[in-house]
Amino acid sequence: MRILRAGLLVGLLLNALGWLGNVFLLGPLWRSAFTEIAATPWRESPWRDVISLAPDFIYGIAMCWLYVGLAPRYGATFATALRATTLVFAVGALTTYLGIANSGLLPWGLSAATTLLALVTFIPGAWLVHALLKERALA
Repeated sequence: MRILRAGLLVGLLLNALGWLGNVFLLGPLWRSAFTEIAATPWRESPWRDVISLAPDFIYGIAMCWLYVGLAPRYGATFATALRATTLVFAVGALTTYLGIANSGLLPWGLSAATTLLALVTFIPGAWLVHALLKERALA
């Protein structure tokens, strides 16, 4: 249960940092991309916003679970948290954004910028994983 709670907190951090980055740093790129995408009923749905939050919570839980699993082998260190985070980033965020860009749904430049933003937000996420679970990982 502690891993789940920690993962949800990490997911909240990832969502908050991602929102800040996407609104304030990448906002013009997003606005430009959305002017080129035809309006659909789904794009205007409140469910779109709710569903867009889910991956970061899933990433947060996965980061915590992997950290606790890797800690006996590599130690309950920040470096271990970065290992877990890097794996989740590579398998989750990186492949997702590559797929979205490759499908033509978003421009390559925006996908690359969003992928880099995700990588940057995962670093404080790794710090939080370590801070919340280092005692649990040692037990």
